[in-house]
Amino acid sequence: MAKLKQTFRNNTDRPMFVNLELSTSRFRLAPGEELILFYDPADGAVDEHDATLQVGLVPGSDGVELVVWTVEDTLLRPDGSAAPLDYGRA
Repeated sequence: MAKLKQTFRNNTDRPMFVNLELSTSRFRLAPGEELILFYDPADGAVDEHDATLQVGLVPGSDGVELVVWTVEDTLLRPDGSAAPLDYGRA
């Protein structure tokens, strides 16, 4: 099956973090920045709305963080390069 694409865009004036669970990968999303996730919908559990990608907001040590439940462990920049992991503070 072909992978699906989900873009995450930070429209705020503060950095935020995007966490990929189950891998525990964490990425900083700077203001105005976009990061892209490619995922196989067959890898996730379908919820009551037939969604295959589960996304939530959770309180983190640096404020609210976006958590995406997926088996993937990489986010990409719009140019296709891998976004660096970032476990620092906002």
